Amino acid sequence: MSGDEPKTALLVVDNPITEGQLRMILRKRGWKAEVSKDGDKAVDQFVALRPDLVFLAVDIPTLDGHIAALEMRESDSKARIVFVSSRGGMDLAEDAAYSAGAVGVLMTPFTDSSVTEVWDDWMGRIPEAPGLSDLDALYPTLEEPEPEFTQLPPLPS
Repeated sequence: MSGDEPKTALLVVDNPITEGQLRMILRKRGWKAEVSKDGDKAVDQFVALRPDLVFLAVDIPTLDGHIAALEMRESDSKARIVFVSSRGGMDLAEDAAYSAGAVGVLMTPFTDSSVTEVWDDWMGRIPEAPGLSDLDALYPTLEEPEPEFTQLPPLPS
């Protein structure tokens, strides 16, 4: 990435209002935003894009945001993730943030100034992700069983 290209954030919040607010805040900072509507696609997009920052809700379709964050951190130990949550989901978001080594948790509704207050912290040190050691237990890789072939009788001569 050259110095002229804007930094990229991946938004996986499944809420059009929150998404719009984040886009506006990022645009003011000279960042571009990519959007994903579900956790499974977000992990694929993360691997393809290597965004500089990910805004992620816990309650997203197809793949829980906590598991998606762990998958992102497994793919890139320097993944910078901020969980986004309403007040009612803050306990779950904070637990997921700790487990996945997120750089922060953003409570909705938020303002540009509340994001500015924590922006430098988000751009600072990336914590360890203790939940990575449990990733296989949380989301095991399913192995396809070998297909069984029945022996066909020999062809007639």
